[in-house]
Amino acid sequence: MVVDEPFNNPAHRNQIIFDAMRHSTSKKIFGLAYHNDEGLYLDLKCETGKIDELVANFPYILAGKHFTKQHWITLDIHQMTSKAELTNLVDASYRLTE
Repeated sequence: MVVDEPFNNPAHRNQIIFDAMRHSTSKKIFGLAYHNDEGLYLDLKCETGKIDELVANFPYILAGKHFTKQHWITLDIHQMTSKAELTNLVDASYRLTE
């Protein structure tokens, strides 16, 4: 895994800083982490058929904020209660973007 900041303009460092998590070989983004005044968030790729169900059933899972809502979800990390669930969602995003 490689982490970089491809969306950050050095002239606007007071803005939100996005850390992109990428595959080492393909450089495809499988996660986008960022912090703002509201909390810590992680955007992850998700199977299209599961997004509506996840958003409806888990208050810490939101429709994607920075990528297409049809393929991505946003996690409110501070509301998550299960490290295992977080790990599973990150692993799924990683596999979907290989």
